[in-house]
Amino acid sequence: MNIYFIRHTEVYNPNKLCYGQSEIPLAENFTAHFDWLQDSLESSLESPTAFYSSPFRRCSKLADYLSNDNFITDERIAELHFGDWEMQAWDKINPKELEPWMADFVNYKINNGENFLELYERSTAFFEDILTTGNKDIVVVTHAGVIRSILAYVLDFPLEHAFNLEVSYSSITKIVYQKEFKSTKIAFVNRTERV
Repeated sequence: MNIYFIRHTEVYNPNKLCYGQSEIPLAENFTAHFDWLQDSLESSLESPTAFYSSPFRRCSKLADYLSNDNFITDERIAELHFGDWEMQAWDKINPKELEPWMADFVNYKINNGENFLELYERSTAFFEDILTTGNKDIVVVTHAGVIRSILAYVLDFPLEHAFNLEVSYSSITKIVYQKEFKSTKIAFVNRTERV
C-alpha cells in the first residue's frame, strides 16, 4: 500500500494570522499547484485508490479536484486547534501565553484549543485505521502538523523534534506499508514542484 500525504497549497495570509482550524482562502495561484500535484500522482496511483481530506476548504478543494469529488472527510486529520489564538496575528499574541507554548508545544494546551500531543494521537489513530483498508493506494490531503505527527510516529522519534521536518505547501510525502510484514517505510518526504 502506498500512502501519499499532501499538504494543502499555499494560503492567502498577508497579516500572518494564526489560522489552525479556521477557514482561510488559498493563494491566487493554487490551480497551477493543483495541476502539478495531479500530474505527479497520475502515473503512480493504482486502483483501488481512496482519497481522504481534512474538513477545511484549503484541503477539501484539492481533494475534490484530485478525486473527482470522491473523497472522505475525516476530522482527525484537521490542523492543530489554536483555541483563543485562532485568527489573531502571531505578533499580537500575548508573549506570556506564547512563551510557554514555544518552550513546550507538545504538552502546553492553548486556552480553548489543544496541544500537539492531542493532534498526534488523533492523527496516528487515523493512520492506523487506513492501514487496515484494502486499498492499493491512499491519498490524504491535510496539514503540516498532521504530516509531521505521522512521520514522527513512523520514525519513532520525539515529538519535540517534529518541527525539524520540513513540510512545504503543495508537498507530497510517500509512506509505503507492506501488510504481510507489517512494515512501514518512508519513500520520500516533502517532494515539491521544481520552479
